[in-house]
Amino acid sequence: MTNNPKPKLPIQVIFAILLLVATLTVGFVVLLVIFKPAITTLQLPNLISPTQTLSKTPVALTDTASPTWTSTIIPTNTSTPTVAPSLIPTYTPIAKPLPDLTVTGISDPVCLRDGRSGSVTLTIVVRNIGRGATRSFGRFDVRINLILGQKHYGLDEWASRFNGVIGSSNPEIVNLNPNADVELKIALDLKGSSIFGIEAIANSGTNSIPESDTTNNTLIKYYSVYCY
Repeated sequence: MTNNPKPKLPIQVIFAILLLVATLTVGFVVLLVIFKPAITTLQLPNLISPTQTLSKTPVALTDTASPTWTSTIIPTNTSTPTVAPSLIPTYTPIAKPLPDLTVTGISDPVCLRDGRSGSVTLTIVVRNIGRGATRSFGRFDVRINLILGQKHYGLDEWASRFNGVIGSSNPEIVNLNPNADVELKIALDLKGSSIFGIEAIANSGTNSIPESDTTNNTLIKYYSVYCY
């Protein structure tokens, strides 16, 4: 049995094939260079670029104060109880009864037999005709004036200027109950005068107190007397 030899391609054909393959390869490369598409990185949201270098940055821990919870009192609409005016007790001070002072009398003058001419003594009576005592309101004064002509001399003035007061009761009254009297006595040197008057005013002077009526506080009496 004889082996039939395999047909061989001519070298020119092989060379031509290689040249064609090389040509096609070069052409393809040239085309890729000429028409190179712009390769862009897909921009995907929240994706790291392939060329991005990841860096580890240390995170510094800070001491952050924890939130403090405070309790807040929420006001409630609570109505305040009101008390009717008629239910509120009222305290009305009870007014004390007022006194009413009056000079009820001035006695006739009595001549003094002390060796001085024109010296007399008199008695003035002051009464409380009001419903209240004077104790609750304080002390009061009784003013006594000597009238000579048109001139009124208080006892202090008559004593300091003319040395004309021989003696007198204390005109300052501490207390006078209702329907009670107080008597004041005076002794005067009239300095030769025989006609004179005596004026007495209850609740007058430095100390004065409230009264229910002050229109009857004054009494005046005139005299004509000769004392030798």
